[in-house]
Amino acid sequence: MGFKQSKLTIDEVMGIDGMLAKAVDGYAPRQAQLDMAHEVFEVIQSGETFLAEAGTGTGKTFAYLIPSLLSGKKIIVSTATKTLQEQLVQKDLPLLFKVCGIKGQAHILKGRDNYVCTQRLDVTETAEQHSREDWKKLAIIRDWLEEKTSSGDRSEISQIPEEDMIWRKVTARMEFCQSTECGTDCGCFYPQQKEIAQDTQVLVVNHHLFCADLALREQGFGEILPEADVYIFDEAHQLPDIAAQFLGFTVSRSQLDELARDIKQAQKLEAPESGNLSDLSVKLEEQLKAVCDALGKWEKRWTWEQLEIETAFQKSMDRLLQTLTHLADHLKEMSDRGKQLGAVHKRCKEFERQLKDWMTSKSENKIRWLESSQGRFKLNLTPLSVADPFSRQRDEIGGAWLFTSATLSINGKFDYFAKRLGLMDAKESVWSSPFDYVSQGVIYHPVGLPQPNDPNYIKICLRAAWPLLKAADGRAFLLFTSHRALQEAKTILEQHWHGKLLVQGEQPKSALLDAFKSSKQAILLGTSSFWEGVDVKGDSLQLVVIDRIPFIPPDDPIVKAREAYLKEKGLNAFVHFQLPEATIAMKQGAGRLIRDINDKGVLMLCDPRFSTKNYGKQIINSLPNFPWVYDVKHALTKLPNFSKE
Repeated sequence: MGFKQSKLTIDEVMGIDGMLAKAVDGYAPRQAQLDMAHEVFEVIQSGETFLAEAGTGTGKTFAYLIPSLLSGKKIIVSTATKTLQEQLVQKDLPLLFKVCGIKGQAHILKGRDNYVCTQRLDVTETAEQHSREDWKKLAIIRDWLEEKTSSGDRSEISQIPEEDMIWRKVTARMEFCQSTECGTDCGCFYPQQKEIAQDTQVLVVNHHLFCADLALREQGFGEILPEADVYIFDEAHQLPDIAAQFLGFTVSRSQLDELARDIKQAQKLEAPESGNLSDLSVKLEEQLKAVCDALGKWEKRWTWEQLEIETAFQKSMDRLLQTLTHLADHLKEMSDRGKQLGAVHKRCKEFERQLKDWMTSKSENKIRWLESSQGRFKLNLTPLSVADPFSRQRDEIGGAWLFTSATLSINGKFDYFAKRLGLMDAKESVWSSPFDYVSQGVIYHPVGLPQPNDPNYIKICLRAAWPLLKAADGRAFLLFTSHRALQEAKTILEQHWHGKLLVQGEQPKSALLDAFKSSKQAILLGTSSFWEGVDVKGDSLQLVVIDRIPFIPPDDPIVKAREAYLKEKGLNAFVHFQLPEATIAMKQGAGRLIRDINDKGVLMLCDPRFSTKNYGKQIINSLPNFPWVYDVKHALTKLPNFSKE
């Protein structure tokens, strides 16, 4: 796509006396990294699809970036985390452009929610119903917009929290967009960012934005991302679940409450004489409350089968849909009165369509379910399989596609991941981690622990871990499969641990990690988000404790539906769904311990089912080949502090 191919070869860049070795102190070629780079280059040239599992420490980032840059082709890299996006654009790619002798550029494109909309800010500032604090936030945004930003990206304003409602009111979301009147020449930031993306050699996005683009293409509504020659998905194991979110939809009470507020505001600004519109908005708010009252105040995930027999809920949903229909009809008559009325009419029609779909869907591949808690709800329509639409769009888009992660395979086979995305025709390769797990750590599996359903299970696990926690002086991750278990552990440790206790949810993830690395005697308690994407090297982390095999709760609506779906196809749901999911999650969790060639430590696996069930052995086969020990004295010798004494 118009970019210059480098004259350098992979070996000239990555070899013993190559350009990287000259530019980076301490760089040494790794055979697995070189082999992966050569395979990636071949895949790019042939336009094939490639599944590449690269163990921790392989250097997979350089192994896919260097051949991509040398090819001279347009590249889109999609990641799961902001941390990796920023590392790529701020650190890795500037270095590699220089090393490869390429005068290229990299750019991050984010979703619309990340950019301010000047029109929305103007409209929001005209409203009178803001608190003093919200007016202060609006003043901060206005000052930043006029004096400091060239991108309109909210990450530049540290004073405004990410989930702040004021930011939601001024964002460039699609439902607010008057695209016929917006463009780069009127100061609208999102079209500017898209224009930059068109001309950038390496565009970095996240999986959510890529899947949003995929869903638009699938629906025939255009696209967000420019065309590219090479599509690379790092942390690709998360992609199937994210794709399912976007190839279905979610409608929440907060979205509909926001619609009601915006209709009132649009009516006040552009049709002040229309009392009916305001009355219907109030009625919408009343119907939303009625739906919540019908669901009750307890946190719960509902299947459609459970909701179908809830008469009060069904009646309240019928009335909610009727109110939305009346609103949409009324707004249609007034939509030419002003931009805001036109925008809320468009949103109202879309919500009406989604609610109708949710109430009447008969698709065997899509499940209807609902989350409710404390006056809130989310209606979800989720596909059970995204393989057909994903593979269809891959074929239509064309180019080379690379999917990579440290956890794509199960016992060396990619079948589970490949089937979920319709990638059965892909090339496959596995490169193991270069770390010497046999000498760098052990798996401690204490004997005699009760089954995980024992009411005292967490207390007994902590008692078994206590000698290790004391010997390591904290420096431990305790990873749990549920928030309930995490809170139980927190309550117990608060009474006994005299060092720092860091608990997921009490601070942002990045703040917790910074505190963990800088604190003495720190223990970090986490659930799913700390099982992956967390990198703590050196003596700061010496012990990782995992409470149980991370099976997904069987009462989860998606789990129930997927199990029923597989059963209809004559497949065993445990073997073909629960076990693969648990194995991949275990590989991620176990991967937190050894992050560097000099790291040492203990991975403590509490769940007795690892040694008593056949499926436990199958999970073990996918874990790093640490030696197993069953006596705490043997485990203690692998702690760096203990061995130095």
